[in-house]
Amino acid sequence: MTVSKPHGRLTLLALNALEDVLAEASVGPASRSWAVGLALAWLQNAGIAEPWQTRQIWRDLGAEKVRPDYEHAVQYIETTMLTGMLDHWRRKAGLTADPFWQRQHRIRSIAPDLEPRPGTAHLPCMCNRYIPGDRERIEKLFSAAPLRPFNEGPTIVHPREPGWVVRLIDGQPVLDQMTWGFPVYVRGRVGQRGQQLKPKPVNNARFDKLGAFWARWAREPANRCLIPATRYAEAVGNPGSMTTTWLSLKSSPVFAWAGLWTASDEWGAVYTGVMTSACTELEAIHDRSPVIVAREDWAAWLTAPVADLSRFDRPWPAADVRIEPSTVLWKDGGKPEMFPTAPSGA
Repeated sequence: MTVSKPHGRLTLLALNALEDVLAEASVGPASRSWAVGLALAWLQNAGIAEPWQTRQIWRDLGAEKVRPDYEHAVQYIETTMLTGMLDHWRRKAGLTADPFWQRQHRIRSIAPDLEPRPGTAHLPCMCNRYIPGDRERIEKLFSAAPLRPFNEGPTIVHPREPGWVVRLIDGQPVLDQMTWGFPVYVRGRVGQRGQQLKPKPVNNARFDKLGAFWARWAREPANRCLIPATRYAEAVGNPGSMTTTWLSLKSSPVFAWAGLWTASDEWGAVYTGVMTSACTELEAIHDRSPVIVAREDWAAWLTAPVADLSRFDRPWPAADVRIEPSTVLWKDGGKPEMFPTAPSGA
């Protein structure tokens, strides 16, 4: 890595100081320090970081979590946001982003007992949009009657938008409509006028956290659900020019994504999709993928004891996954007219 002197060297030192903060935040709380303040001030004065970006990171590092039960979710949001910011600043400075293994090495230096997880570095766009498909087909496929009258909802579902889930009531499957994402507040994160910002939706639940952060919902079959979907989208490519790739199943026009749901004070009933590690063939798209439940296992996901759920922690076979790359920019790929036609047999 070549940097100009002396400004390039100072920029590199500032970015490395923030990489250490990212490593700390990945395994626990990260505190603000004079070194972090100097690093942010240097990057801002050098024209690499925008003032609002440095203010946001400074606020996040000093923020007190209002909802302790969502600590892990808040930590995930903040570390992924900081990762994207650091990668952006490195590119502006003419530097390459730290390879994934270097960041894992930093984490290991802080927590030697933590085994680095395999995978590739991605922006936090993971499974942030999907297409449910036709409601009548979903009702018929899942033998689920609508719980109540509700609007059709968006063609493409994004976090904080309404989507359909199938859950059991008195042992019978029903089709319900909920908000996609559990709400998360962070005290100290305020708008330009000092107002408290709205909570952020946590729409993905890592399978390896079902026994920890997500345990209160995973262990209760009544809080599990199935999310009907025909496709889900991933962002592929370089930030700023990322394109939309859609994934679906060749074997079925509609599949069931394992989910959890709860009742929230903020948005009423909410749900999140459970994620597992992606199969090797799909890691270039993303290192995680939805937990897709085979039709013969739908009842098991909705009723089995939590100890029996480990068998669902596996990716769907790549041979059955249809990959539909496109030239549609990620920022445009959430528009209904921009997704491909339905798969054959849909």
